Amino acid sequence: MSLKKITLGDVKSFFKNHGRKIAEKTGLVLLVLVIVTSVCLGIYSVSAYSNLRITVDLNDERQTVQGFGASMAWTFQRLGLEGTDEVKEKSIEMLYGDSGLRLNIARFNIGGGSLDSNLDDVVPYCYDWFDPDRRAESFFVAENYLDADDATLKAAFADENNYDFTRDAGALEMLDMALAAGNIDKIVFFANSPHYLMTVSGTCTGAEVQQNNLKEEFYEAYCDYLLIIVDNIVKEHLSGLENVPEVVISPVNEPQWDWGGDGASQEGCHFDPEPLAAFYDVFLDKLEAFNDANGTSYECDVLESGNYKFYIDRKDIKEYLEAMSKYDYFDEIEYISAHSYGADDSKKHREKYQNYIDKNYPGLGISITEYCEMESGRYDTIESGLLLGNVISRDLTMLDAIDWNWWLAVSPCDYNDGLVYWDVLEDGSQKLSVLKRYYVMGQFSRYIENGDIRVGATCSDLTGWANLDYSAYKRADGTVVVVIINNSKSDKNVTVGGLGDYTKATVVCTTAEEQSGWNEVETVWSGKVALPAQSITTYVLSK
Repeated sequence: MSLKKITLGDVKSFFKNHGRKIAEKTGLVLLVLVIVTSVCLGIYSVSAYSNLRITVDLNDERQTVQGFGASMAWTFQRLGLEGTDEVKEKSIEMLYGDSGLRLNIARFNIGGGSLDSNLDDVVPYCYDWFDPDRRAESFFVAENYLDADDATLKAAFADENNYDFTRDAGALEMLDMALAAGNIDKIVFFANSPHYLMTVSGTCTGAEVQQNNLKEEFYEAYCDYLLIIVDNIVKEHLSGLENVPEVVISPVNEPQWDWGGDGASQEGCHFDPEPLAAFYDVFLDKLEAFNDANGTSYECDVLESGNYKFYIDRKDIKEYLEAMSKYDYFDEIEYISAHSYGADDSKKHREKYQNYIDKNYPGLGISITEYCEMESGRYDTIESGLLLGNVISRDLTMLDAIDWNWWLAVSPCDYNDGLVYWDVLEDGSQKLSVLKRYYVMGQFSRYIENGDIRVGATCSDLTGWANLDYSAYKRADGTVVVVIINNSKSDKNVTVGGLGDYTKATVVCTTAEEQSGWNEVETVWSGKVALPAQSITTYVLSK
């Protein structure tokens, strides 16, 4: 087959005969694009700038919020031992005190014994990649049983005489100080790994990635271990309090992650869905029997999934729920716990998760027990702060989370994982510092109290182009709290409706500007609010 050579004359002839039609069609396409663009810009202008209105429906009751917290992991054991009295007292006030975040949930880490000196030269602890602060002390006196057989070990873990509760003294001292601040009403005792003498690898990480590291024959021993530790801490540190906090035990943390092999840098234990479901069957039976025998009312925090995202290439929360749903205990579970890693402020991941739950496990609640911004450095920016604000707001409003917890309460690291940062300077002095996220966290934790009920709220900006996040809560005494985040780089004027009976407001705002605390302004409530660009504002309303 031959191809005809196209000449310049052919091109001229083509456009002479067809050019007008091409021009007409091109013009029509351009006209349509102009109209569509104009309409979109018009809708955007209306949505983003004109007559924005948020309507609160106090009769539309959603979840009861149980509060806010953070983890007393890793740093707390060293801070309690090496921190100055001033630094320790100030850090506790900043987190749990009335002048600070007023956190009411404390998450106490039960170490797996990786700090034992006999493990110093053992992989992975001997490698540079294993952070020394992530090695945790255990109350179990393991040195007496290093060469014991399984039967002897099981009996030893069930005998409280084999535990030394003078250990982990730094963390316990910080716990006592936090309890003395007076705001804690819930303690979650969580473990990243079982004690290393119960594991397949013999360490608090797997020898291989995704290794089911808790020996099946030690399921009951691990239950005994946790119950003895928690019960002793409760008796020694909580029983004398005027208001004893609720006690929750979380035996598993982020079961789907690898937790093993090269690069493992902290205590962690992988569980496949079926072994994890079988373990909870044992633990919940043991917990119920313990409560019946001892007159206690300890509860179990189930799952602590690394996140609530769905994956193609790894096991995810769907498979764990499916495995647990085959057991009778699953019908008694009111909520599971999960972390917001990977989801960050994504609406898509939250919608996908909640649609799945509504379809398959209606009524199953969720507790958000951990999150941090997983980036190196310390981002003292309003963008980083508002990321946290959006994560909290969307977990509360899109997932109906019953509580919300940040990861490390105190961090010494050059990493975005702390609420309060503790630094030991070259001259030996110590200082504490915070980033913008600390103040954003306080916009929620200082003003939304345990027992507040989230209520429905809608916005006239149906497209979301105004870039607002918002939520509303009511208390038994009639107080209403409204939190509004303006993510855009322009100021917004908003009318808040549905609250006509309210006349007084305490207004607190965090912006990009420097601030040393939450400046509370008392004002008359009119329903008309001005939101600074890139800000989060909390309104506490009364009649």
